Amino acid sequence: MYSKMNRMLTTLMVIGLAAVGVLFYNYFTANNNPVLGDAEAGIQAPDFPADYTWINTPEPLSFQHQLKGQVVLLDFWTYGCINCIHLIPTEERLLHHFSKQPFEIIGVESAKFTNEAIASHVRDAVLRYGITNPVVVDQNMTIWNMYGVNAWPTLVLVDASGHEVGSVAGEAGYHALKRIIAKTIAADRKAGTLAAHPLNLPVQHTLVSAGGLLFPGKIIADSKIHRLFIADTGHNRIVETTWPDALGRCKLVSLFGNGRCGHVDGRARQAEFDAPQGLAVNDGALYVADTMGEYIRKINLQTGNVSTVLGNGHEVYDTTGGGVGTQQGINSPWDLVARGHTLYIAMAGEHQLWRENVLTHRASALAGTGGEGLQNGPADQAMLAQPSGLVLDGNILYFADSENSAVRGLNLKTMKVFTVIGHGLFDFGDKDGGPNTALLQHDLGVAMLGHNILVADTYNDKLRLINPTTRMVSTYAGDGKPGTGKPGGPLKLNEPGGLNVSGHDIFVADTNNQRIVEMNAVTKAWHQLAIAGLAPPRAPMVAKAGKKSSRGEAAVAVQVDPGKTLTLRFDPKLPAFTHLTPDIPISLRLTSGAHVIAEESVDAHGKTPVDFSITPATLAMAKAVGTANLHWQIKVYYAYCTDGAQGLCVPASQSALLTVKMVPGGKSLVALP
Repeated sequence: MYSKMNRMLTTLMVIGLAAVGVLFYNYFTANNNPVLGDAEAGIQAPDFPADYTWINTPEPLSFQHQLKGQVVLLDFWTYGCINCIHLIPTEERLLHHFSKQPFEIIGVESAKFTNEAIASHVRDAVLRYGITNPVVVDQNMTIWNMYGVNAWPTLVLVDASGHEVGSVAGEAGYHALKRIIAKTIAADRKAGTLAAHPLNLPVQHTLVSAGGLLFPGKIIADSKIHRLFIADTGHNRIVETTWPDALGRCKLVSLFGNGRCGHVDGRARQAEFDAPQGLAVNDGALYVADTMGEYIRKINLQTGNVSTVLGNGHEVYDTTGGGVGTQQGINSPWDLVARGHTLYIAMAGEHQLWRENVLTHRASALAGTGGEGLQNGPADQAMLAQPSGLVLDGNILYFADSENSAVRGLNLKTMKVFTVIGHGLFDFGDKDGGPNTALLQHDLGVAMLGHNILVADTYNDKLRLINPTTRMVSTYAGDGKPGTGKPGGPLKLNEPGGLNVSGHDIFVADTNNQRIVEMNAVTKAWHQLAIAGLAPPRAPMVAKAGKKSSRGEAAVAVQVDPGKTLTLRFDPKLPAFTHLTPDIPISLRLTSGAHVIAEESVDAHGKTPVDFSITPATLAMAKAVGTANLHWQIKVYYAYCTDGAQGLCVPASQSALLTVKMVPGGKSLVALP
């Protein structure tokens, strides 16, 4: 939890029943107002401003209308804050427990970072974390100021008559919240102010991409065994693929995890993970930071079996450690790197770096006091802020210190922490230059590119390059605006979360674009990986628009020129009063039998039609695996939203079947049927 008002570390953590009797205050507690004992003692809750963007609701909500008679828990959050993320499972439990009661949770996304104030990014975060309650985008922190909030997260309980019961800053415990909410519902029912029924609002659907990934978090490229390992975070699984060819095509080798969120060890396809992120290969095993599960998992790459080697499944605030295996609790492990018998862990929830002996499974804190801030010096006195990416370079363990928008290092010989780039919790931006002027914004990944540090500058939608000696920062890829880029042109990104470098190959987990990108470090030519055999773990809820399926359809015959780039033009058939979802790319997969010919994501900026490009090299490859007449199956995935400020968005797909003949002088543009 951190405070915007004071711009300093706030150490208050709210756990268990303490939140009810001690810390559930009126929001003017700082002015020594008394603790609220009765709902009637509260003040009228300020209503939401008109014309704000809402997500997960068909219309903007108001205490005077839709929320009248509902008990409402307001959650002031921002989507990059680890303490806010910790509250999401608690709130889902509350919604389930009170599902038949007039009770609603409303997220008030009051941004710390500039990037977190963009509605499309908030929508992505809602989808990424599976948030089912309504969320309002708090423009310029207006609602935050109306309620006098000064820390993320802050919860404010409002009774059925629209009066504030009280508020609490920090990670309030489930049982504490359940009791105060139940007490408020009972009091409102007795007073006759409670509505007869809950709102039962619709829920935003998940996204579906042509590539079969959902918000991939981290990636490891192991050149020794020619394998890629991808944390398919949104699908709660790990993907293993072959090494990609020159066009970015590879094949699925193994899947670890059945797609369900949980904690199950055992065989690869029966195992369950919970939002896995960091990966590390060590001595024939793949270690996984099972981030929301609060575990470190181990995958035996020979047998495929999954086991738990660290963590007890609970979010534990232990800033020392020293326990062994499942007896040692941990807190939101976000990234891993291994050397010898040591596994280094970016413990984001603890604001620390940890290490685990992979032979004994004893783990302990390595750097950071557990306090949130930017302070250099001896490892046990340093302060970090949500470390989320790791890379080793000799005796230096570099880490992406995300909430500080910093890249920092730990010297493993002197055991001292230092800062390469970064100034503190509220110093962020997008500037190249030297250490006094350069700024990052919530970076999540680091990798070594030669002797330089490559950074996934997540909230700037960029890759940055840092010379660790001169501490000069330059932009390596991306233009600071979310997008996809076009093959043959400059790469664009959308909140990249993970990086890995193998030789001249740079692999990027382009998280919000639902894809993995491979870039050549010398030429900067890039491809979107196309993984043959990969699909979502279960049948997605996708609205079928236009033709429902290519099965049984008559193929449309076309002649194309093999010497020219082929443009496939797609014009989605949208329902009335809807529009394409901004900043969610439209993705196409072109297959011929078992072969993936091409895969491309295009940022349409809400405009149609959309053009996909198939290069002559791709056409030549397609001809090589086909016959004189090529049978192409084409699937396009996209999303559309209802018009207006509300945020109900629906994933959709269209398909087509083409019979293609390569003929010089043939078409170079084909409109998809």
